[in-house]
Amino acid sequence: MTARRPPELGLLFDLLRASEGLGAMLRTALESSGLTPTGYAVTSLVDALGSTTPSEVAELIGAKPSTLSAHLAKLVREGILSRTPGADGRSVDLRLTDEGRRVHVAAVRAGRQVWRPVSKDLDVEQARAVLAEVIGALEAGAASSDRLTRKGPRTRNGR
Repeated sequence: MTARRPPELGLLFDLLRASEGLGAMLRTALESSGLTPTGYAVTSLVDALGSTTPSEVAELIGAKPSTLSAHLAKLVREGILSRTPGADGRSVDLRLTDEGRRVHVAAVRAGRQVWRPVSKDLDVEQARAVLAEVIGALEAGAASSDRLTRKGPRTRNGR
């Protein structure tokens, strides 16, 4: 039996479907490392930046800090990240521990192994350019939505 193709439901549906597929692929690939896709994203950023704050990680991933806090707490509890007081005395610096580096390297290896066959026929640079456009539009839309939400609901008479 062949898989039934979904109907044409637009770009929003296509993006959701791609996100679901990528999430499933990453969850399977990362299983042996113990990282979730979000944990992988966090360790990738911290590895690339060397040291960063939870706020910066949330901003770069595109998540709310409150959404990310449970993920960060789990990574700290598992000894993958360390939290130290920031230079300003208010913020917190995140760094990969030695164990975190080991886990991240294993996760990168596993991720590349499953991504290679998926991406072999893609023009990766073109795909990244298109995704950058989509992400920019989503961020602009979210900022616009936040501005409308802060103004509060309007009544019929405009108040």
